[in-house]
Amino acid sequence: MTTISRRRLLQVSALAGGGLLLGFRWAGAAAGEEGGASFEPNAFLAVHPDGRVVILAKNPEMGQGVKTTLPMIVAEELDVDWRTVTVEQAPFDEARFGDQFAGGSQSVVENWEPLRRAGAAGRELLIAAAASRWSVGADECSARAGIVRHAASGREASYGELASAAAALEPPQEPRLKDPASFGLVGTAIGGVDNPSIVTGKPLYGIDAEIDGMLFAAVARSPVFGGRVREVDERAAREVPGVRDVVRIEPSEDPTWLTGGVAVLADSTWAAFEGRRALSVEWESGGGEAESSDELSRRFAARLEEPGEVLRETGAVAEAFARADRVLEADYEVPFLSHAQMEPMNYIADVRPDRCLLVGPTQVPGSAQGIAAALTGLPREAIEVRMTRIGGGFGRRLMADYAAEAVFLSRAVGRPVKVQWSREDDVQHDYYRPAGRYRLRAALDAGGRIQAWEERATTTSRYLFRGSDAPAWRTEVFPDGFPSHHVPAFRLEYAPTASKVSTGAWRAPGHNATAFVDQAFLDEIAASTGRDPVDLRLELLGTEDREVPYDDHGGPYRTGPFRRVIERARELAPWGRTLPPGSAQGFAAHYTFGGYAALVAEVRLDGAALRVERIVAVVDCGRIVNRSGAEAQVEGAVLDGLSAALHGAATIAGGRVEQSNFHDYELLRITEAPPVEVHLVESEESPRPLGEIALPPVAAAVTAAIAAAGGPRIRALPILRALAG
Repeated sequence: MTTISRRRLLQVSALAGGGLLLGFRWAGAAAGEEGGASFEPNAFLAVHPDGRVVILAKNPEMGQGVKTTLPMIVAEELDVDWRTVTVEQAPFDEARFGDQFAGGSQSVVENWEPLRRAGAAGRELLIAAAASRWSVGADECSARAGIVRHAASGREASYGELASAAAALEPPQEPRLKDPASFGLVGTAIGGVDNPSIVTGKPLYGIDAEIDGMLFAAVARSPVFGGRVREVDERAAREVPGVRDVVRIEPSEDPTWLTGGVAVLADSTWAAFEGRRALSVEWESGGGEAESSDELSRRFAARLEEPGEVLRETGAVAEAFARADRVLEADYEVPFLSHAQMEPMNYIADVRPDRCLLVGPTQVPGSAQGIAAALTGLPREAIEVRMTRIGGGFGRRLMADYAAEAVFLSRAVGRPVKVQWSREDDVQHDYYRPAGRYRLRAALDAGGRIQAWEERATTTSRYLFRGSDAPAWRTEVFPDGFPSHHVPAFRLEYAPTASKVSTGAWRAPGHNATAFVDQAFLDEIAASTGRDPVDLRLELLGTEDREVPYDDHGGPYRTGPFRRVIERARELAPWGRTLPPGSAQGFAAHYTFGGYAALVAEVRLDGAALRVERIVAVVDCGRIVNRSGAEAQVEGAVLDGLSAALHGAATIAGGRVEQSNFHDYELLRITEAPPVEVHLVESEESPRPLGEIALPPVAAAVTAAIAAAGGPRIRALPILRALAG
């Protein structure tokens, strides 16, 4: 992630018809400096003479709330009445805005300081304009809620009145930030700026977007992973009313770009889907038909018998196991998961000889632009990208394959094209959460204390799948993850398992599996030694507040905040309270992406019938900007994690996904959703990532509660399939 320095250029100009337009540019790493990168994030706001303030939200919005939260930061430092603010989605322009990316829960973290400075600079310009008008010192004036006041004389002027004069002033190079104690907007609960449009059905999403003259495209893709088109008979498809063309798409070398297939282009989505249904395609399987979930499970087990790459080894592991009073061992397994986002993939491209327009929902507009440049030969500056609201991403829209299809087809037919996927396309042609198997061993002394922890893991690595230069183990396992650094001896090995099944990032990549595995095994250790599972974790963390190395996303963590979320969850549950027969609590905690989470799940078990009755979640994500959005993110992450833990599994047979829609790829139903009690730790520290923090511990907390209620020790997800036997 890029670090923003204090060097910056603030640009000021007058709006047509009067008013103030501020462009804020921070230089993080100028060309020629270490790393050779140039980074110039911008935040723009406009103050109109009538007092209206327009703030642009720079990052893609996919339900994580940044379209509201980022402008709140600017508005706080500007000190403007939020009711006078209009928020607009910024255009994609990395030369002006820097990274415009949604992933890794980084939007607020990376923009916190730059956007504060943006608002503060605007406030100081407006104060300076008022001071000049009144011939007084700027330090004699103050701003509040869009009004500049001179206390000594009682004079005041609105931002609208001052906007044009402020536009003529030299901008401050070191704007003074507000004392956080004086914040009036940051930390409050503000509803999403798009909420009224969402509930009234106004067009916001990519699936709503249209441009003049466009054709709709539906693509027939190989039903078997890794397959290719051998022959196609398109005659029946061309006879479908409304069908205009049939185009064959060749796969690209990068499997995250074009996977290949046959596209039917028509005047409507319905005609395109009907034309695709009428196609007769013969496929070359490429050996993918041998892939199955059962076969992968066997390969996982065999892979764990082979040596892997040692990613971390500390202490005398072999000796600890040799002298252990007791050794505990368990294998865990997780399946492929579909992203199952509500809005199916869609994208519009209009490729012209000298320019290109891209419109649609993507977490990575820069990648969409880059792929379009590669496919068309156009320079990036000739490719305009318009970001729509995203109807769910969860990592799926970190891939721009569907945008690549639109670009390829528009270029082929010389017209604007909207590629539209069906729900079945989404479920069966996803980039799934990698499946994997994990073997854990713990060496325990006579007192039940952990003397050594050994873990061997194998997964269908997403980086191996795409042929990346990144190590296959990245985002699959975490050498510094808890309880590494907290046990006398530790060893982690990893060996990837090759598969043709397409894999990618799924909410809290890697952590969504490793937190289940590690936390569930800790619960097994506690149960086998008769120890309280909360006390076990606190003992491992120790009483001293210290920094723990963590060479991954989020950087080092501290034991103090980790302890505090655990202790707070124990208090609020409350942990160990008396429950009816068949009911029990389970506990899990995790550090993810810079944030800390501790969860207590309460379940009721009646034979194989499971009911999750309550989940208490305590999260420390630093300073809270929008309390409403933050609480929604935690609640959503918990329910998303619960959905995956109970139901989630994309199973493979004959080289294809067996599920096709929500009738067989099940999601959590409203009647299954428990109350989620969200408790956010109050903090004066800068904001830390939030959107993915609360998801990883969910499965471990629920399976621990099931075991405590007298049920089986579940080591293979999903839970309901395991309970059903």
